[in-house]
Amino acid sequence: MSETSVDTASNYEKLLDPKSSVKDKLEIIDKNVKARLSVLLGLKNTNIPDQFDYIVDEVVAARFSRIGNEGMKSSGQDGLTLVFQEDDFSKFKNEIDEYRTGNVTGRQRGRVMFL
Repeated sequence: MSETSVDTASNYEKLLDPKSSVKDKLEIIDKNVKARLSVLLGLKNTNIPDQFDYIVDEVVAARFSRIGNEGMKSSGQDGLTLVFQEDDFSKFKNEIDEYRTGNVTGRQRGRVMFL
């Protein structure tokens, strides 16, 4: 078994262990989210640009609330139903694609010529 798969198994074990601290769980999730976002952004490292901090925060919160329900589309108990997105990054697809392609939305200056 490789060191990476041992770390992954250990991290997953910590996430599911009710005795693990919230801080430890959030650190593991934060590391995984940054690694995934860096791939989506096409970065060579996990130094996520500050402009994407909100994505990291929202995805970490979503994944933390889903601990123990991984792979499920919804979970219900005592009249409360939670519905999970299949891809936590999907609602940020436009921002991620714009970064990758270098296109920036919003007000841009330019010139238009009519013939």
